[in-house]
Amino acid sequence: MKLSELLDGLIKRKVFGCVTSYIYVIEFQKRGLPHCHILLTLDSSSKIRTKDDIDKFVSAELPNINVNRRLFEIVTKCMVHGPCGIINPNAPCMKDGECSKQFPKAFREETEENVNGYPVYKRRCIEPVRVGKHYIDNRWIVPYNPWLSKKYNAHINVEVCASVKSVKYLYKYVYKGHDAASITLKNDDIVNHDEILNFLDGRYVSAPEAMWRLSEFSMSDKSHTVIGLAVHLPEQQAIFFKEGQENEAVERASIKDTTLTAWFKLNLIDEEAHDYYYADIPQYYVFDKPSTKWQKRQRGGQQVIGRMPVVSVHDSERFYLRMLLLRKTGVISFNDLKTIHGTLCETFQEACKVLGLLDGDQHWHDTLLEAVRMQMPSYLRILFAIICGFGEVENIPDLSAQHKQSLSEDFVHRYSEETGPFYALAELNELLKSYGLNLRKVNLPSVDLQCDLFRLSCDAIEEQSKANANIEKLNSEQRYAVYKVLHAIYEYQTDMPKCFFLDGPAGTGKTFVYSTLLHAVRGKGDQAIAVASTGIAAT
Repeated sequence: MKLSELLDGLIKRKVFGCVTSYIYVIEFQKRGLPHCHILLTLDSSSKIRTKDDIDKFVSAELPNINVNRRLFEIVTKCMVHGPCGIINPNAPCMKDGECSKQFPKAFREETEENVNGYPVYKRRCIEPVRVGKHYIDNRWIVPYNPWLSKKYNAHINVEVCASVKSVKYLYKYVYKGHDAASITLKNDDIVNHDEILNFLDGRYVSAPEAMWRLSEFSMSDKSHTVIGLAVHLPEQQAIFFKEGQENEAVERASIKDTTLTAWFKLNLIDEEAHDYYYADIPQYYVFDKPSTKWQKRQRGGQQVIGRMPVVSVHDSERFYLRMLLLRKTGVISFNDLKTIHGTLCETFQEACKVLGLLDGDQHWHDTLLEAVRMQMPSYLRILFAIICGFGEVENIPDLSAQHKQSLSEDFVHRYSEETGPFYALAELNELLKSYGLNLRKVNLPSVDLQCDLFRLSCDAIEEQSKANANIEKLNSEQRYAVYKVLHAIYEYQTDMPKCFFLDGPAGTGKTFVYSTLLHAVRGKGDQAIAVASTGIAAT
């Protein structure tokens, strides 16, 4: 009841102004009681922009007890953080000796607008007031709206946000799923204990949440309905099926339309639909799932949003198909979508070019040319991988070919003109893996090259001579250690230890032993790399 009344006040009675959209989520904390996260989007005329607007709606100060005793009592009861820190080091918010919510805040004579997405509220210096066991001042007050606090006598934290962080935070709450709890039942007979599965299946439901769900109260709500719209190539729509029922699923899909193919058919029979782009259709038509047809909406399309999924530029034809869907109306088929000025193009990309929708790759060429002047080839390869991963590049092979020399300059110097570019491609392939790509996916030639990018270029003869010189200088204990390790390396016995710990006081020649081993292994044409075992040694 309280939540309903609060939402009515915020949305219908416009406590903060005209609300264009909202979303809220109910969350139950481990102690049980529910609380609600609400995000309001105000229209342009109502947006809270200046510090005077912020001070009008949000306060982070204690009210004057002589002017408004009732509000003072509510704020000191519901809107005081902690106290924590030095006053109370055992408070739940304390992490590593500091408050995770950054209390106490600093005193401030005036409100400051957008700082990292949120304002810094006015907190003037006042005489501390005793609340419970502690004395507190404005530094401990959680931002609130005086009118809402006084009406509901509850903890209502009000923030003015100007960052997408709050949107992400709230939508993660919507889709994160139910609370989970790890429960272990001790039983000596249980052998196959799947800890991960037990956690995923372990659901935590407090008594208030059980009541909330039994009463069928809403766990979340939003002002707008978002309709997902399919974007697929001909005969490549997604099909969902149960294992063993693949053929039946294919047959069903062959006679049913997706939102996209149903839109083509709608344009064939309804002239009015020609006025709307594909993404705008849900505002004026309803997609009936049983018949897989778009039917004219009778009422209430203002709060409906059509949303096409984001398509990676690497899924090139589908990417350009989506681009055309955003710009053409009245389309009756995939071929019609590719027909520009009466001419049928071979691909959707070609259709986009004819329409002048593609800018070309000149800005990526300019980016690499600019980077060449000040960056080493290794950095250029990282930059090239980032461009492949996130840039909408039309022709990656051409981009690679034009900058081949810059991208492989260090490898050419180390190896040769012929093999250097292959080593550069091999490293590029490793870099692309971070973006879920490889050379084949970006239409670059695959290289069957086991490229050891960290391979040390050592002269085996020189290394062997150094090893022999060092071995002659070894004392008996050092020689024993060297031969023991070399024997473990080159005598391939399965029961022989392969891990050794060399211990000795300072000055007994441990580093000399390491150097001898490195020279000996490299002298045989093998690779040996010395690495530090601790952060202190690495430093």
